[in-house]
Amino acid sequence: MTPPRARRSARRKARPAGFTLIELLVVISIIAVLIALLLPAVQAAREAARRAQCVNNMKQMGIALHNYHDVMGAFPPPRLYTGSCTAKNGPRDPVPGQVLNTTGFTMLLGQMEQMAMSNAYNFSHPSCEAMNPSGVNNVILGSCYANTTVVGTKIATFQCPSDEEMPVDNAPTAGNYMRVNARRSNYKFCVSIYSDSYCAATANSPAPNTRALFYTDLSTSLSQISDGSSNTAAIGESFQRTVSTSWGTWWGAGNYTSVHGLVVPPSVASYPQYLPNGKNITTAPASNPQDLPYAWTLGSKHPAGMNMLFGDGSVRFIKDSINPGTWFAIQTIAGGEIISADAF
Repeated sequence: MTPPRARRSARRKARPAGFTLIELLVVISIIAVLIALLLPAVQAAREAARRAQCVNNMKQMGIALHNYHDVMGAFPPPRLYTGSCTAKNGPRDPVPGQVLNTTGFTMLLGQMEQMAMSNAYNFSHPSCEAMNPSGVNNVILGSCYANTTVVGTKIATFQCPSDEEMPVDNAPTAGNYMRVNARRSNYKFCVSIYSDSYCAATANSPAPNTRALFYTDLSTSLSQISDGSSNTAAIGESFQRTVSTSWGTWWGAGNYTSVHGLVVPPSVASYPQYLPNGKNITTAPASNPQDLPYAWTLGSKHPAGMNMLFGDGSVRFIKDSINPGTWFAIQTIAGGEIISADAF
């Protein structure tokens, strides 16, 4: 017969071994350290993939721009038939009173494997019921309802994956800039200092040393870019603003709903507002102390900078810390500036 003490010893040996509290805490600590080390790397890898997709989007636009140039002999204007220019019968607005606000992005659809959308877009009708009240030509011909299907269609190439899903722009009863389920874009034409309605306040042509690759109601050819197409910005990024929703429409434009990305020279006091990701704010800082409206500012959700498409079709990453003089110099087509390859 087995003694009682021997039986108790056998039962103790048969019990399965378990973790002590200290061992469990050590394992949890190790897992936490591994997560802390790996999570930033995973996030960085995901952002690198998103940034690469954004670069690809811009390269597609660059190919489309050059295909358009091959066919038409010039790049498209950022906006056409705006009604904001002073000469009713001049080359800028050849049809008196015609306000269509057709954008360059719309004109590029046929070169971006979006021929069905290009064919569906009625270029005889406006992109939106938008007018410039201060302009001479403020009569809208046709109805933007003819183009609601196209402007309400999401185009992946026009959206940077680093920005969150963009809401549609819907104002079906607005007196000006009426639009129905309109989609937005993360990309803008580089226009130097000239906004979407600037020609209303000028004669007909921008100053040679400040003119950009794009200008309202005017086309530009490669032969006009004396600074070199590889030194001249074409299209830059823009991202959602949480104060003002008037930004980033690719299909149509008017004041505040702009496809124009503005940059001003360092000689202008407000130039920091127009640097990459600058706080271009028109409301008093007391009421909007933090965030970033406005329709015309270039920037991105990429860390430390933004992607920029140049006139030769190349895409480069522009750092937030770029020299302001260089930032303005790449916006002009004939400024005569010397730009180092490592200046971006």
